[in-house]
Amino acid sequence: MQTGKTSLFARARLEWAPMNSLFRTLSFALLFPLAQTGCAAGLPHAVDEAIARHKADRDALGIWVQAVDSSEPILAWNEDEPQNPASVMKLVTTAAALDILGPAYTWPTDAYVTAPIKNGVLQGDLVLKGYGNPMFQTEDLWKLLRGLREKGIKNIQGDLVLDNTFFNPPPEDPAAFDGQPYKPYNALPDALLLNQRATRFVFQPDPASGKVMVASDPPAPGVRIENRITASRKSCAGSDLPDMHVASTGQGAVVEFVGSYALDCGTRDLYRVVAEPQDMMLGAFRSLWEELGGQFKGDVRIGSTPAGARKIDSIDSRPLADVIRPMNKWSSNVMTRQVLLTLSAEQFGPPGNPDKGQRAIDYWLGTQGFQWPEFVLGNGSGLSRESRISARHLGELLMHVYSSPYMPEFTASLPVAGVDGTVRKRMKHEEIAGRAHLKTGTLNGVRAVAGYVLSRSGRRYVVVTLHNQPGVENGIGSRVQDALLKWVYEQP
Repeated sequence: MQTGKTSLFARARLEWAPMNSLFRTLSFALLFPLAQTGCAAGLPHAVDEAIARHKADRDALGIWVQAVDSSEPILAWNEDEPQNPASVMKLVTTAAALDILGPAYTWPTDAYVTAPIKNGVLQGDLVLKGYGNPMFQTEDLWKLLRGLREKGIKNIQGDLVLDNTFFNPPPEDPAAFDGQPYKPYNALPDALLLNQRATRFVFQPDPASGKVMVASDPPAPGVRIENRITASRKSCAGSDLPDMHVASTGQGAVVEFVGSYALDCGTRDLYRVVAEPQDMMLGAFRSLWEELGGQFKGDVRIGSTPAGARKIDSIDSRPLADVIRPMNKWSSNVMTRQVLLTLSAEQFGPPGNPDKGQRAIDYWLGTQGFQWPEFVLGNGSGLSRESRISARHLGELLMHVYSSPYMPEFTASLPVAGVDGTVRKRMKHEEIAGRAHLKTGTLNGVRAVAGYVLSRSGRRYVVVTLHNQPGVENGIGSRVQDALLKWVYEQP
């Protein structure tokens, strides 16, 4: 990593942090005349107008804008104020992971047998050991099981044992953050995580019978579906789906769907976290193993790999550079948490946990010359009320990454304005579309964006804006952000 000028600059700027807001604004005005920046009272006119129009709080906004080939920002506003960045925090986790693990890092998933295989019969348990693959999907499980069939196993007489001991996160209530335990963004990490814990519910209308069928994919033994959907002949109303209610029982979860569904909506999907991880794995395993011609009558349990078990097969994940693309473009919290726990286990030994993850990030920041006294990582994904960082320090991170060897992989993971990911609809018909790589963040009372903008002149800028204000997530923050981003686009 190249830290030289950036690190010296960061340390020098920290001496100015205690200065009051007025002195910073006057200093900025002296360094950058209004004719160059188009600023009014320290902010660009367009941003000030957006703030006034939407009744936003100027003091709740933190901004940092700097050309990647410059040593000074062209705009800094409340830049040292610690703020909650929401999912923009993923940028810190991503940068550290690329540097520590490397873009080619992969996660294995191993298969062990606990007894001999005779005439195609495994006379004991099959153990699957995970190492935290954030993208372990049904098709990956299929590839692993196909490898077992190719090695001659047809009948498994024992149980399926799931070894997730590479991670040891503390117990959490998925409803604790916002009372939405079934939403995928609240899914909890696990070293053997299938489909990011989300069950896919498929709504399949049948116009001939006038009914709407519901099925889960993959089937989960611990989930029973109660279909109380009424088919409707009305026109499809866009994204409307039946209401879902979940009740826990001693035998698992009962998922009830209630409401109307327009037949002309066609087949649609809904992803929700309703099954226990072991039930998800067992359901997928049974289904795929039978499709491959195998036999299995056992049960599932969570446990460590026995000392005498023999590794018979293994499958590697996609490389980290590929994993961070969906993670950042679609802002997956659980994928990011998997990456942080991996960092913790690789840096300080398994099992991985959030405390080791914080230590790993703090140590990495120190090795890069960063001194961030206000920094609070949280769980690394930004789904936290405690996370804090300043606009200046996020700007320094983005400047640092831009001069690093992994800049292409990092930048390619960010959503492109008007093109894909979480900003695919933002400024879609503006000239800036396709010229801004931006990570967004949204929580109640938080709207943030950070990334790179290629200006009309062909110069690239780092842009950070953190906005913490009640109601800012309801369109206000986006309008202010868009005004700033368009202003940056017009810079020389």
